[in-house]
Amino acid sequence: MKKRVGYYDIAKGIGIILVVIAHIEYMPLELRQYIVTFHMPAFFIISGMLMNLTKERDREVRPLLRHKFMRILLPYLVFSLVIPVTYYLRFLITKEGYSGEHFIQDILVGLSMTGVSVLWFLPTLFFSELIVLLIIKNLKRPVVLILSIIMMVGLWFLPFVLPFTALFLWRTVYCTLLVLIGFALFPIISRASEKPFYVLPVSAVLFIILYFTGLANGIVDLHYVILGNRILYFLNATMGSVALVLLSVFIDAKIGWMGNALQFFGRHSLFIMITHIDFMILYLGEKLAFALSDASPRGKEIVFNIAATIFTLGIEVILIIIWEKIKKCGILFIGDKRKSKE
Repeated sequence: MKKRVGYYDIAKGIGIILVVIAHIEYMPLELRQYIVTFHMPAFFIISGMLMNLTKERDREVRPLLRHKFMRILLPYLVFSLVIPVTYYLRFLITKEGYSGEHFIQDILVGLSMTGVSVLWFLPTLFFSELIVLLIIKNLKRPVVLILSIIMMVGLWFLPFVLPFTALFLWRTVYCTLLVLIGFALFPIISRASEKPFYVLPVSAVLFIILYFTGLANGIVDLHYVILGNRILYFLNATMGSVALVLLSVFIDAKIGWMGNALQFFGRHSLFIMITHIDFMILYLGEKLAFALSDASPRGKEIVFNIAATIFTLGIEVILIIIWEKIKKCGILFIGDKRKSKE
């Protein structure tokens, strides 16, 4: 396990930048609709590819589960408390926008694994990877495989009995399928990475096709399990994720300076995912962008959207550097240490 595979970090870096862009308030609807067809599914599909890359099928279960818990679920549990406490403290100062009832509700949402705000991503990723790990370790044991399928069916119907778990369980079922898709696609991506120049036109064609198929399926939202046509959703998610990874292969091989910058964002994608909304980073970036766009004589909307993206990411970079300097990164989360065997 000598080094990380750069193009996966680049893909996650582009993905988290697209997450920020999709959350900017005045981003054009058509662009947002295009981004959401694949930007969140890509994280799950890439996760499946990494599970194959690191040969999780052959690794010991206990240390692997401990690593996943520390990397994914522990940050979820910590921030499921931190975020409501932050909101409640702000309410005590401003007396606006929150209350004790909201605080209790958010704590219960956290305990149900539904997730407050963007935190939904973490338990969904953890349990999706867990189910996929169970499946891939038992592919040659039909009884266990059948039980895994029965468990998936049970997860689908359990919300009808426990409705407060509905979003979490349905997300987990869909995202388990996305992780499995990524696991299965890994050999294709590995072969494609050997010819980085040729993958660029393939990536471009897939992105162009995705524009039309994305429009056909309309606005989707994995957070709230709004998927439109399910078959088209998974087709778009797969096509966009593959296009993203192939583009990242090209960048990693041919545009080193860009690849290094995007790898930084990819390595810290969980940090940005968690902080950009609920810690007011995006809000501050938009405030600064408003000031800049107001001073612009023309193209105010374009200036605002570009500036909001740059300011938000710039603030995140500063926070990440500070976080690493005070040596707290290893306590809570952030750093996917999976590497290749090169």
